[in-house]
Amino acid sequence: MPRIAIIGLGYIGGSIGMGLRAAKLRNTEIIGFDDWRAARSAANKAKAVDEVASNPRDAVDGAGLVIIATPPAATQELLQEIAPALGRGAAVTDTAASKVQIGDWARQHLPSGVSFIGGHPMAGDASAFGIEAASAELFQDKRWFISPAAAASENAVKSVIGMIRELGATPHFLDAAEHDYVMAAVSHLPLVVSSALFTMLRGSDGWPDFGRAAGDTFRAMTAFNSGDPSLTTEIAVTNREQLQHWIDRLVLELSRVRDLLDEEEEAVFREYSSAQINHAKFLAGDDLDPDAGSQPDLPDATSQMAALLVSPRLYDRVRQMTKRTEDREKERKLRGNRWGRD
Repeated sequence: MPRIAIIGLGYIGGSIGMGLRAAKLRNTEIIGFDDWRAARSAANKAKAVDEVASNPRDAVDGAGLVIIATPPAATQELLQEIAPALGRGAAVTDTAASKVQIGDWARQHLPSGVSFIGGHPMAGDASAFGIEAASAELFQDKRWFISPAAAASENAVKSVIGMIRELGATPHFLDAAEHDYVMAAVSHLPLVVSSALFTMLRGSDGWPDFGRAAGDTFRAMTAFNSGDPSLTTEIAVTNREQLQHWIDRLVLELSRVRDLLDEEEEAVFREYSSAQINHAKFLAGDDLDPDAGSQPDLPDATSQMAALLVSPRLYDRVRQMTKRTEDREKERKLRGNRWGRD
């Protein structure tokens, strides 16, 4: 009987097991393992898998597809442990948020004839962990990045794609290095910024006042601190260089914004209005093309399209700013004409 093995029965691994069982794969056995006894017991109780193995080698023995859903730092040791039990032709994938480092470990430790296909499901809540939070529907309509090793067989890649589709997700191919570059910006950097903002204010002398005054904005910005700190740490250290690159970029951007605050009100308003318009386009999915990187000009206040592109309140503000700028320009021209006559 075909076997799928899931190593790691927490939030992600448990959800994969539940989703595959809900798919009712014909004549397929789903075996799980977790090195935490409580997780194994909870997986059994939740019927997340058909059977829970007593060790990872037994779980992968005879498996055509192995899914590693452990924290990133545990992957290297786990690959070493399961390598002797993997059969030729087996496909191994993972769910970690960084790919280059784990791909290197797979090349070092997996035997010839075993294919590694890096994976990363874009699903879940950063503050949720443990199989108690798992759900068979977690991956429905979500994107799932895959980064096959150069030596991965076509059949192995198809096995992983099939698993992803059975879970209701959509597979997207992305080179491992490009994946880590992108994830460092849109996923890992927000975790670091959330921690840094909270740590900065929590460590200040005025924290009691800050804490009492903190409202929804501060709570939303620092919400990622509610997640598992060990997982955040491992994500950061397995994608260290890319994360440092984006931290440096953010420092430069904050410096630019700091200098902008010395400018006139119109310049500051234009900065934040452009960001608001771009963000609205992003949420609508209208700017995800290669030429969307430039900052848009604010719509002219006389444009009929302006009222469609921005909110009524912002539209009125654009009109006010436009009129103020036009009035100042007229005044400059009048002064110039007077000086010219004198």
